[in-house]
Amino acid sequence: MTNFLTDIELAAMRDEIENTVLADTCNILSITYTTDGQGGLNEAWGTAYSGVACHIRPIKGLEALSGDGIQTFHRYILTLPYDTTVTEANRIEIGSVTYNVKTLDSGKAWNLALRLEVERV
Repeated sequence: MTNFLTDIELAAMRDEIENTVLADTCNILSITYTTDGQGGLNEAWGTAYSGVACHIRPIKGLEALSGDGIQTFHRYILTLPYDTTVTEANRIEIGSVTYNVKTLDSGKAWNLALRLEVERV
């Protein structure tokens, strides 16, 4: 696919998104495992990147039967700078709320921003 925008135009568009849309900040968390001394593992979430510019908005609520009742799941779209390093193995922390990364949408032709679908932990 031919890119009709110059590198300067792409950089200007990315800057505009970061300066106007990505008004919040978040932390990207990664998991580490340590032995518990009894053949099992303990998991701990630590901050891989802090102060990452972001914007989050709700997209839908889902309900599923779980155990003896209905469990509600809330999903959101999280927008990050285009060159942010994140995978489905990470979690996102915004203030005191933590989110699991469900999907990444990074295959855009102009690659102006990285969008994730996330769900509250």
